Amino acid sequence: MRILIADDNRVDRFLLNGLLTRAGHEVIEAENGLESWDILQRDNPDLVILDWQMPGMDGVEVCRRVRQMQDRPYVFIILLTGNDEKRSEER
Repeated sequence: MRILIADDNRVDRFLLNGLLTRAGHEVIEAENGLESWDILQRDNPDLVILDWQMPGMDGVEVCRRVRQMQDRPYVFIILLTGNDEKRSEER
């Protein structure tokens, strides 16, 4: 499976990349939301793991844009956050 990891934290990307690569997946990395959006339009990954808060474009906005793409195969999205507050931002 082709998986895009989009996270501005290099350590988190490294750890996820290692786990997924060892499991036999092809991994693509992005450092921010804008880079992930460019990759999504070009490379058609099967799964996207997005950090909620990233510079340039947050994970929620990337998710919205992906869902508006009508001419592409369906892509599964996992949205992660390191936010430990009980109250989350309503969108």
